[in-house]
Amino acid sequence: MINGALDYLYNLKREGIKLDLTATQDFASHVGNPQSKFKTIHIAGTNGKGSIASYVYNILRQKYKTGMYTSPHLLDFNERIILDLNMIPDSYIIDFMNSNRDYIENLATIYRNPTFFETTTVMAFKYFADNNADYAAIEVGLGGRLDSTNIINPEVSVIAQIGYEHYQRLGCSLTSIAHEKGGIIKNGKPVVLLDNKPEVVAEITKIASVRNSKLVKVSDYCSITDLKFNLDGMSFKLQTPVEEYHITTSNLGLFQLGNISTAVASMELLPEGSPGKKSIEKGIRESRWPSRFEVISREPLVIMDSSHNPPAAHALVETFSNFVTQKPVLLIGMLDDKDYFSYMSILRKLSDSVILTTPDEPSRSLDPDALAAGIGHMFPSIRIIKDPVEAYNFAIQNYSCVLVTGSMYLVGMLKKYLGSSVRPFNMD
Repeated sequence: MINGALDYLYNLKREGIKLDLTATQDFASHVGNPQSKFKTIHIAGTNGKGSIASYVYNILRQKYKTGMYTSPHLLDFNERIILDLNMIPDSYIIDFMNSNRDYIENLATIYRNPTFFETTTVMAFKYFADNNADYAAIEVGLGGRLDSTNIINPEVSVIAQIGYEHYQRLGCSLTSIAHEKGGIIKNGKPVVLLDNKPEVVAEITKIASVRNSKLVKVSDYCSITDLKFNLDGMSFKLQTPVEEYHITTSNLGLFQLGNISTAVASMELLPEGSPGKKSIEKGIRESRWPSRFEVISREPLVIMDSSHNPPAAHALVETFSNFVTQKPVLLIGMLDDKDYFSYMSILRKLSDSVILTTPDEPSRSLDPDALAAGIGHMFPSIRIIKDPVEAYNFAIQNYSCVLVTGSMYLVGMLKKYLGSSVRPFNMD
């Protein structure tokens, strides 16, 4: 039965992406405006927002009944909606879709049906409300101002790193993209900004001023000392105007320093007060965000990272260069709507050997032959193995260090093949 419910839900993608709030607002009203029945932290950005959501969720669940809504998923749809330590059950998805199918189809006769993401968003909010959540960390899907999640009135808004991804929909300048992301800032509610590019800071500062929102820039608010890291984890001291934290995390990557700092700052800005030092340190220690510079194997060394745009590629190159001394073979598959040329030109700093394969997203995957034709001059050694599992097995049998990247759809498929965990927490 779950397959039927999910098939119907996925088929709502035929409407594509609709950047307006009308259908979501109508649908939410139809099910009782569940978004008003729990508190939220809203997180937008091009890169880092999923990791920040995970830290916020893991911190808040130390004291409160807490949900998390993120996208896309790696293996199973249920990963998108988590409450406490559990993914949304199949039974709830089935009941929600059965109960609302007539409404969805009737709405289509008026102007249009809710899209896949709009429906999923309302389902998440209803699930949290039905199960008496106190808080939820809500990740923006696309943009911010007109994203379906923007029917909430969060306790704190968060703007992570901003780049040019989806510029076709969000604008061709950092200022215009920041304007869309900044649309999640609400009147009188604080906002935390991780990005420090001048155009982004100027635009978010302007929006925060107009909306009488306290703006906290992470680079001014937080400082990090005593950083230690290896492939087992990272530790450091994090100082804010409120507290000094002793942070340990199994999440790897220097880019996580900013993400952790952002999460901590947002917790200190909660109107009802911070969850406290112990909850923050424990929540970060238990937080896990799969496929972000994730060590899958040591012999051979296999690292998976779901970066798929140039800013994420820069972060990946910096982190890999600091954590690993070996030169990897790159196992890469990409979608056809990504800036593959810029992405690959950054990653070639790590290696001159690449295996090109196909992400598990048939309608959007970039054919490896086409990718090879576009980047052939960058890499002395290019091999095309279109089947991802075959490509992975070839890589681990012939190289001592493998970096799998380029698309969440590639990383997710291979994690499923390997039986690798996708839990956003680690309490072992």
